[in-house]
Amino acid sequence: MRKTSFDPKLRTAAVLLTVFIFGGIFAGVFSLRAVKSEGSSPSKFINDEPWYDEELYYWTQIASVWFVPITVFSKLDGVDVKSSSFYKNTVISKGDKYFTIDTDTMMFAYTEESGMFYFKTYMLRSGTIWVPAERVCSYFGLRFEILTSTAGTAVRISDGKTQTSLEQLLASYNPGLLAAAQKPETTKPKPPPAKTTEPESETTQERDIEDISFARVLITFEDCPNENTYELLDVLEKHGVCATFFVTGEGIAAYPELICRIIAGGHSVGLHTMTLDEKLFAADIENFINELKEENALLDRVTKSRTRLARAPNGSWSNKFHILNSEYEAVKAAGFIVWDWNIYVPDGADAAGIYETIIPALLSDTAEEPVIRLAVGEHTAAGIDDVLTYLAPIKGRVSFAGITFSEPELNFIGVYE
Repeated sequence: MRKTSFDPKLRTAAVLLTVFIFGGIFAGVFSLRAVKSEGSSPSKFINDEPWYDEELYYWTQIASVWFVPITVFSKLDGVDVKSSSFYKNTVISKGDKYFTIDTDTMMFAYTEESGMFYFKTYMLRSGTIWVPAERVCSYFGLRFEILTSTAGTAVRISDGKTQTSLEQLLASYNPGLLAAAQKPETTKPKPPPAKTTEPESETTQERDIEDISFARVLITFEDCPNENTYELLDVLEKHGVCATFFVTGEGIAAYPELICRIIAGGHSVGLHTMTLDEKLFAADIENFINELKEENALLDRVTKSRTRLARAPNGSWSNKFHILNSEYEAVKAAGFIVWDWNIYVPDGADAAGIYETIIPALLSDTAEEPVIRLAVGEHTAAGIDDVLTYLAPIKGRVSFAGITFSEPELNFIGVYE
């Protein structure tokens, strides 16, 4: 067979033409980006530097929550971001703390303190994911700042090593936004948004409160009753909403009148153990079962009623204690069913944090019926009040109910076996 030969001159010409074409493309791209950067007025900052790559990795708001590309955090001192295609996760770490994000479902994360919890993220076209900025910053002790005016919103994420304030940065990079922010407010604060736009991608679209298609929203509270439960019950009564309270043995003994009020208000009651001692439960599942029985007896003495609902401290699968499928058979044989959650609100979250965790999760495209987990703290009543005010328009077709004994439970048991 005769081999085809190429003229060396033609080969050289082709190579030079290719280099010229691609060189021209890259030069054009870089010149366009330079022009864009030079003529823009950035409002997003990492430490003291403006974030110029918004056309590729932009920052966006979803129901008042700022989502940023996860690569932002790798720009901060001491923070590392690594992804694993084998384990299908991305890990953000800083010192001994880590935050593991499940990139397979894009809806769950794991920390040493909290175990697995609901954590909605979104995918950028480039394969980078968006994460809720303030929540990640709060976990790692990073600083998250917002300055809003009629000219727009400025956002900064920093690691504490900044030399200038956000206002000083805006004076240099975006004086128009700063000038508008310094004008006195003449209007009343706006109510929570009734509509939100999610990041543009193949799997997200504009969603609004009417797109919520769940038949029910299950709100669950734990680490109660306590002094903050009075106000919380007032809020639930105001909105005509029922929830589920996973109560502690200490709470039953200290606030018997609140346990009676919870039941009288139509709420469901579940057990959250006597001691919350995960180390004890990890030693033997019978210790967990025995505490549920002891707490149920205490509940019966106070209310003349018992319950089958139970929740382990930090859920049924945490780094300190997890319930295996084989162990769950013993739990069920003792008469208890275990409930976890798919929307997790961190302990100690303020009212805005509660709202900004729950509403984007409800507006996401997950098909799973929402089960929301909150600890009863100082800001829980105010946060739930904001959430239920926002959801009021759909209350006629969406039920806010307590968990019943007869329905299939949602838990993490067996997920990692």
